[in-house]
Amino acid sequence: MYNGYSSYDSEIQRHTICNSPLSSCIPTGVAEKIAMPYLTHIYELIISNRSFSVTTDKDFKWTLEIFSFGFTCEESSIYQLCANVYVEWLKVFENTSTNSNSIPPILREKTEFYWSQMFWHLYHLFVVHDEKIADLLTKRMYTHKVLRQLQIMISQTELNFDLWHIILQVFLAIGDTVLSPPYLSRFYLD
Repeated sequence: MYNGYSSYDSEIQRHTICNSPLSSCIPTGVAEKIAMPYLTHIYELIISNRSFSVTTDKDFKWTLEIFSFGFTCEESSIYQLCANVYVEWLKVFENTSTNSNSIPPILREKTEFYWSQMFWHLYHLFVVHDEKIADLLTKRMYTHKVLRQLQIMISQTELNFDLWHIILQVFLAIGDTVLSPPYLSRFYLD
């Protein structure tokens, strides 16, 4: 839409491409079979307010790889689980989240470090991927749910400069994606 809209253009482009091994090295059907039970398990922990046992950086980075794939995946049940978990995990910024066992301890310890990576996953909620057209109404509903929680988090939290900078970049990327010309399918080009 407006190419080169900011001095952040190259930085933003670097983050908008999903580099998850699940999306680049494994067939989509297999990746979905890997992600679905893991995401279901995390969501069940949230519902029952049980602790999430991932405590090492290596394991949590793998969890983030699953979410990176989940937000780019067009399987509606997968990105719904991702959105629901992120809504709960965004509560780590709220003072009321201290009683929630479902927020991983490592996310509490390194909140700003991990959320600086996790905010970029939210960008993919706004992208319609070419491979498979998902139920757009469902996707919009979950996008709205995440944005509402993000609005609450931003209004109630004093974020450091780096997180504000990342949120600005994410919203610039989202704005560019949403306001860009619609994808023209090959059927219209013939």
